[in-house]
Amino acid sequence: MFRPIIPKTFAGVISVNRLFITVFLMFGIAIFWHEYSSKYVGFLYNPATQSKEFLHNNRSDLNFLASDSTKMNEAFKLFSSRGVKIILGPPTSAEGENALSFLKSLNMVAVSATISSSKLLSTNYIFSFTPSNSLIISRIRELLEDLETKNLLLISDPKNRQYSDEFMELLKTFKGTNVYYYNENSLKSLNLKDYDSVVMTIFSRDAVDCVKILKSSNPTIRIIGTESVMSADYLSYGGNSVEGTYLVYPMPYLENPEVELISEVADFLSKHRFLSADQFRRFLKHCVVETKTGRHTFSNNSMNRKIRLFQVVNGKFVEKD
Repeated sequence: MFRPIIPKTFAGVISVNRLFITVFLMFGIAIFWHEYSSKYVGFLYNPATQSKEFLHNNRSDLNFLASDSTKMNEAFKLFSSRGVKIILGPPTSAEGENALSFLKSLNMVAVSATISSSKLLSTNYIFSFTPSNSLIISRIRELLEDLETKNLLLISDPKNRQYSDEFMELLKTFKGTNVYYYNENSLKSLNLKDYDSVVMTIFSRDAVDCVKILKSSNPTIRIIGTESVMSADYLSYGGNSVEGTYLVYPMPYLENPEVELISEVADFLSKHRFLSADQFRRFLKHCVVETKTGRHTFSNNSMNRKIRLFQVVNGKFVEKD
């Protein structure tokens, strides 16, 4: 069979051209991915928190594929179909646990503004811009010791046990009781005069109802809220009843703290485009994250921030030294 003889110099030109075309196509794909595809970020919001409000005021250049966190199957089908690797959210630890199996099977990572469950943050699939519960619990323990607590009442969120239950660690240090708050009847079986301190891990409006019940039965009781309580609603709905209560929070006070934290995550993701979940993990392990509140590092997949103490004074959150 006759085979054409191709001069070596000509064959070399063909090889160089093929290499050039391959490099050009790879470069073009990279540019397309960086400018278009990488801007797609999943967004899991909870209609009961401020997370949905962020979407209405979003100033990020990211293209959010938003979904209600109560519809995980639909959400992750959407994310997977668009090649999403990074998800902003969800807001609560309970939702984080529901998302975990999807994140593992699809090799995605979730960057929550507010999840603080130490257990979830140890999975290497969920990261947070809020410090872990272990750090927050340590700060609350210090405060309870300063208040010379003898008998502690924990008021926990039954809808977010993945978060609230970790605070039972405090009952290893202080004598006390845990109760899940469904409504005002949840406290009726307790003699509230038996307790000198309370820690609440519920949302702000429920917290206001609890404060009113607690103070009506025991005016001298010391009340502490975690970051789940911290909200402008706590002040506006609580009025005079929440005066003197303490809140432990990992940021300077902001009028809409959840929205502000989500904005920080969105700004961070706008500045850094990640090809894969592994690339994202490597970045957080070795790099400093810059936000408008400062420069922060990550450990145990949560952001190292100062844990601050606030008290309600004259209808305002006032930071204590």
